[in-house]
Amino acid sequence: MSVSPILDIAIDPEFDLCIPAALLRLGYIYPELGFSGSDKGISVHGASECDPAQIEREVTYQIYREKIFRQTLPMRQKLYAMLAG
Repeated sequence: MSVSPILDIAIDPEFDLCIPAALLRLGYIYPELGFSGSDKGISVHGASECDPAQIEREVTYQIYREKIFRQTLPMRQKLYAMLAG
C-alpha cells in the first residue's frame, strides 16, 4: 500500500463514534484499499486507479448506516424484550 493517502474524506465530528464500525465494513468491501481514521475523518490508501467519487459515496453511506444502527438500537432492544417477555 502507498504511504500517502489517495483520498481524504472529511467527516463531521458528530459522527466520530460511527467511524470504527464503518472502517471495519469498508475493509471487507474494498480489500484492496486501506482505510484509517484521520484528524479530518477517513483516509483511503491503496490502488490509485479506483474511482474516488465511488469510494467517497461508499464511505459516507457506511457512516450513515452506522449512525442509523446506533439511533435505532434502543428501540429494537425494547421491541425484542417486549416480544420475548
